[in-house]
Amino acid sequence: MKKLVITSIVMLFAIAIAGASYAADQTLSSNVNASVGSIFSMAFYTDAKVLYSTNVPFSSVDPSSAFNYADDRTEDDGKSDVGLVIKSNQGNPWYLKIKMNAASPLLTKLGAFTGQPKNRNWDSDADGGVTYGDWFPITAADVTIYTAGTGDQTNTPEGTLATLNFKVDGSGLVPGPYTATITYTLTETA
Repeated sequence: MKKLVITSIVMLFAIAIAGASYAADQTLSSNVNASVGSIFSMAFYTDAKVLYSTNVPFSSVDPSSAFNYADDRTEDDGKSDVGLVIKSNQGNPWYLKIKMNAASPLLTKLGAFTGQPKNRNWDSDADGGVTYGDWFPITAADVTIYTAGTGDQTNTPEGTLATLNFKVDGSGLVPGPYTATITYTLTETA
């Protein structure tokens, strides 16, 4: 009797294994449909090292100095005046441009500097090209200051951070308030 019970148990076990093997040969599939939205945006960015966004104050311009820095700034202090985070998933080259309003009395007196932008996804320098390696005058016409590299063309989710510094040439300025409107343009048009 013990032999029959053992044989029956072995046979049931073999049937269970055969059934499982047969089920493993079956496959199922699902289709996944996704619609990805377009991202092509620019936003101001501030932190402890990027001080301003929509208002860059120059409270004490020295009329005898060609290099007046914004409030709370000094030469080589490791800080920036304005930061712009640019995000794109277009896969195309893009350009960051800058200009000043033509009516500003600071038109020939305001200059800017931009270093190599940072790709925030890699936490390293972006792979695009900066147009100017030194201070440059801000004009009334759009001027390209950065051209996206391959890594910037699709840089979501964190984007590329471009920082700018400004200086006012105080020579020849008379006492009084001065204003200028700086416009930043993100475009795919060179």
